Amino acid sequence: MKKPVVIGLAVVVLAAVVAGGYWWYQSRQDNGLTLYGNVDIRTVNLSFRVGGRVESLAVDEGDAIKAGQVLGELDHKPYEIALMQAKAGVSVAQAQYDLMLAGYRDEEIAQAAAAVKQAQAAYDYAQNFYNRQQGLWKSRTISANDLENARSSRDQAQATLKSAQDKLRQYRSGNREQDIAQAKASLEQAQAQLAQAELEFTRLNVDSTV
Repeated sequence: MKKPVVIGLAVVVLAAVVAGGYWWYQSRQDNGLTLYGNVDIRTVNLSFRVGGRVESLAVDEGDAIKAGQVLGELDHKPYEIALMQAKAGVSVAQAQYDLMLAGYRDEEIAQAAAAVKQAQAAYDYAQNFYNRQQGLWKSRTISANDLENARSSRDQAQATLKSAQDKLRQYRSGNREQDIAQAKASLEQAQAQLAQAELEFTRLNVDSTV
């Protein structure tokens, strides 16, 4: 009469074991899921966006990399020089444009007027000398070469006077609109070159895109 008791006890023990196993399995499921399989490795060809000498490489062939990781760097020196030159170009162009807008100072106009006065005196002297030489040549006192030298000096003095007069006229009337526009265009070109130099300076590294 004891067999039913033994069988019933075995069933209870088996049920407890099954329940415990199920609980342990569920608790393992809550902590995470482990899967087994294959992951493909993707190969990507990367290159610098500007030219130059490679200064350093941060990885070797076959190394695993992360997204955004710096892989290599170019020599900064040529781009630093180009950047400084571009900044200097902007400074010069800006100064020239500002001068064009401001016009000429009174001191500059006075100097130009003095230059005209001096050039006029030199021309008058050269003209008078040439006139005298003409008379001497007619009387056969001087050679034709002497007369030609006097004429050449007179012509050179005349050209110098005209140049001084043109300069004074420009100083008094101010800069022409086309000159101001040209100075502005030169400034804008220098600014564009600076922007390009700044952009290239930010492209000396090659990063991972994966």
